[in-house]
Amino acid sequence: MKKLLILGGSGYVGSSFVNNGINQNLTKHKINEIFIVSRKNKVIKKKYKHIKINYISKNILNIKKLPQVDYVIYCLKHHNIRISENYFNHFNKLILKLSKKPKILFTSSGAVYGYNNKKIKNNENNEINLKLIRKLKGYKKKYAMEKIFIEKKFNDLTLQKYNVSIARCYTFIGKEIIKYKYAVADLINLTLKKKIIKLKTSTNIYRSYMHSDDLVNWLIVILKNSNKECPIYNVGSDKVINLKNLAKLFARLFNNKISLKKITSKSYDYYVPSIARARKKLNLKISINLKDAINSTIKSLND
Repeated sequence: MKKLLILGGSGYVGSSFVNNGINQNLTKHKINEIFIVSRKNKVIKKKYKHIKINYISKNILNIKKLPQVDYVIYCLKHHNIRISENYFNHFNKLILKLSKKPKILFTSSGAVYGYNNKKIKNNENNEINLKLIRKLKGYKKKYAMEKIFIEKKFNDLTLQKYNVSIARCYTFIGKEIIKYKYAVADLINLTLKKKIIKLKTSTNIYRSYMHSDDLVNWLIVILKNSNKECPIYNVGSDKVINLKNLAKLFARLFNNKISLKKITSKSYDYYVPSIARARKKLNLKISINLKDAINSTIKSLND
């Protein structure tokens, strides 16, 4: 059996792994123990039959030694690139102390492709275009630059003979998404409260949603296939839906009333991945469609 370490594990990815380990367990990937490093003090008291979950409630910079594991998923991030660099440099020092080199995956983001105003899916072969990144609004611009910077750091780890991979993550749905300020989280909240579904946004905003169970499976498969070429894979669904139709879907599934304010816009905001590479090279598939993903998320939050 294998051991997995998740750094920055209190976020969406870490929470998804915990819930997946509890609900479905990770035995099909031969993982029976997870270590989660997080500054947030979160402890799971209950013991589960198939998986052991350990929390290390520390800032990465205050850790002097990492547990010996087979796999590492690195989710640490900071809006200040220099602090992100400090996180990575300290992590690099820590893994050099391990007796055995683990396979490593860095969770990057589809934001690195920049603003997309064309109805074209982002492909891993696309070159990073700084002009498109500068068109991103608010925190997204800094977020994208931080991810690009740290991607380069992980690619350089291969020079130290580490097996590394990069997952450019997109948009997701699942129990954990409720904590975040996304349109889909707003729709879930309105549905749970049985309130009128309102969406004040352009119909030209297009997204796609992968269920957190698929996310966990994809990340493990990509992690297990890490190598010294540092392959990059988009992680998300390629089934496109605009936000207006997403709101209509929620209303139809749960018999909610709906009130949509149309905002006319000639431009597109198209944030959807091509996942052809993951399909072809790793045989990865979307096993949970959007309708089932929404139903599963609402059910998990009502339980």
